[in-house]
Amino acid sequence: MNFFLKLRHFIADNQIVLVLLAMVAAILWPRVFKPLSPYTTPFLMAIFFTSSLRLGLDELLGYARDWKMLALSNFVMLIFMPLAMWLPTWAFARDWALPFLIVGAMPTGLTIALIADLFGGKQSLAMLVSATTSLLAPFTIPLVFWLVVGQSISIPIWNMFASLMLTIVLPFVVAMFIKSKAKKFVTRFDLAWREISLLLFALLVAGIVADTVESAPLTLGWNEVGVVMVMIIFMGGIAWLAYAMTAWRTPAERITIALCMVYMNNTLALYIGDRYFAAQHVVPKLLVILTAVNALLPPIKWYASRVLKKQKLMQQRQFAHLVT
Repeated sequence: MNFFLKLRHFIADNQIVLVLLAMVAAILWPRVFKPLSPYTTPFLMAIFFTSSLRLGLDELLGYARDWKMLALSNFVMLIFMPLAMWLPTWAFARDWALPFLIVGAMPTGLTIALIADLFGGKQSLAMLVSATTSLLAPFTIPLVFWLVVGQSISIPIWNMFASLMLTIVLPFVVAMFIKSKAKKFVTRFDLAWREISLLLFALLVAGIVADTVESAPLTLGWNEVGVVMVMIIFMGGIAWLAYAMTAWRTPAERITIALCMVYMNNTLALYIGDRYFAAQHVVPKLLVILTAVNALLPPIKWYASRVLKKQKLMQQRQFAHLVT
């Protein structure tokens, strides 16, 4: 087995581990990966393009018709999540209340479609939740901060809309056009698009983390580590709650919704922390929280694998019963 084949098998079997390793490497050697940070937008565009090549347009439109699921997921993500993350830290660890509020108020991360695919979820649904929460976030974030901390913040609405058009809509339209004109070619290299997306995502994460680490170092004590670990477990509980609340959908769709609840827009969180709360020095704490949140992904992936395997076995038994 040659080196490249071994590499492909490693990537296929350790998809999320590869991303976490990229994050850890960027923390340890930020100067090595910092040159990647100016290319965030091109990386996002390329990730959305390669991910969109594997999407089904009919499936996407079908999810858009389920207003109940979309309304519930947007409410939990944009209103319930920030309040649920702020309240316990405000009561027991006030130094961390504002950073957790910022993280909780964020929309779903733009690369969630790729993550959902790696977990056996639904890319189309993940992309739809990411788009809707991102469109609503410029209105919900100022409301949440005004209600909780009494501080009005202005979100660059038109800049966010322009960014969504550039990083989501344009790559999606181009991918759908290419797919309509060269469907056999796109299908033939389906696995390659996934691998390219994953490698680009690892580079994207490494660049963002390295840039943040160099500009905002943080030394953690045991108390801070304890606060973060408790809150990460708490967020895992919120993800489980999101999974339980969508009982009328399939396991793959419910897993996707749960992922959307904990996979926040890291870039926007760091922007708001640096732009509006620099005096409170929240950016280093945001980096710690966002890194810890990504540590939730392997346990969720393990649970998702069990659920999907169980569903597959049930389907096989039902099919065998019908045949006999």
